[in-house]
Amino acid sequence: MTTKKAKTELVQITASPIPPWHQSTEFTTSCPVFYVESVIKGNKMPGGMESARGNEVHRTAAAITAYCALKKVPMDLIAFDNLSKGAGPVAAKILSGMRESFSVDWQHLVATELPMSLDENFQPTDVVEAIDGICTDSGKPAHYSGVLDALYGFRDELRAGITDYKSHPRPFDPAETLQAKTYTVFVLAHFPWVQTVTFTLTFVRYKNLTRSVTYTRQDLPMLIDAIKSNRERQISIHVDYDAGKEMQAVAGGHCIYCPMLANATCPIAAWNPAMQLTPEQRLNFNLFYSQFSKANNKAMKEHVQETGRDIRLTDFNGKAYTYGPVPSESEVYPLFKATADGVETDGNRLVMPVVDLLSDYAYAAPEDSAWLGKIQISSTSIKSYLKTKRRAVLDLACDDVVEKVTKVKLAVSRPLETLPDEVTDEDEEEEF
Repeated sequence: MTTKKAKTELVQITASPIPPWHQSTEFTTSCPVFYVESVIKGNKMPGGMESARGNEVHRTAAAITAYCALKKVPMDLIAFDNLSKGAGPVAAKILSGMRESFSVDWQHLVATELPMSLDENFQPTDVVEAIDGICTDSGKPAHYSGVLDALYGFRDELRAGITDYKSHPRPFDPAETLQAKTYTVFVLAHFPWVQTVTFTLTFVRYKNLTRSVTYTRQDLPMLIDAIKSNRERQISIHVDYDAGKEMQAVAGGHCIYCPMLANATCPIAAWNPAMQLTPEQRLNFNLFYSQFSKANNKAMKEHVQETGRDIRLTDFNGKAYTYGPVPSESEVYPLFKATADGVETDGNRLVMPVVDLLSDYAYAAPEDSAWLGKIQISSTSIKSYLKTKRRAVLDLACDDVVEKVTKVKLAVSRPLETLPDEVTDEDEEEEF
């Protein structure tokens, strides 16, 4: 009798292809379920007005930057208007404000819309023709990729500058982003002579609003570690998905772009704050709570003011809360030394204690004096004195040296007569 051997078949597991890490990967990997659905399965939400707005702004910025470099001029308004024609209503509004302060350092421009890639060992790969010959192409698969909006080179200073245009309503610090670290590594890997890289975010909605962070070649190990850890997170999601593991859903700002938001198929839809109310409902509640809070606070203030007694409340856990005056002490540094009838003088000069101390330090430690240029007098404290008829001449003179700083607040507009993303009169607001 012949015994048949049982057949043993190898089960072939096809691993999901891992795309290179790029700017949006940090966003999509915030939630493994979101990443699987949008990247691995390819079920991405179609681009909307926000995507079109960003593309149109970036395209115009790159085109006018290249044009100015070719013509060797910092700006050409006619060319800007021609290149921005056909933009959508939201992008057109941004571009019309952008043209007032947009300037190109054409003498140091290296390239615009410059693709860069690094392999697994952080060596340049897929080197494009624009920078071919500057570095060696490893020829290996790309693990990290990105497109630099504008790259500037300052050979005499061994420095490079990266400009990235953002159309976000809320400015943010580039030091908090992985994009700044990744793009810096791109430049340091492709340009061996560069020792310092300044990454600048230009928020094109606002005039002269930029945020920068500077890294040196000594920071390279730290930068690489930060990038590698995020790449490893991306890889781990693929490994878990291929192994059939249940993916974890994490709620956050990324939910807005998740394809599982529309039909509430998210595994944590019942508990996900992003899926409980529509943005319009949240605005409705905001308006209600805002008015209620104002009326409520007014009533409590009047009660404390008239009775002189704090309002006390003890919750069910025995914790006591009090509403009443809370004194606090703040520190101010007087610009001049006041006297009973004016300010103190020393010969022919006014005595300025803090300024004198800062000046002495600047001369004693010139290598640590850059921060002094960032010290400013608050406009709130000085304008109350300048805005009088007797000081009109001084007020005009100060206007010639004043520096305008753009601050952005998310606020409720009243009334809503313009495009949905415009910020006008402020109601309840949050400063960033």
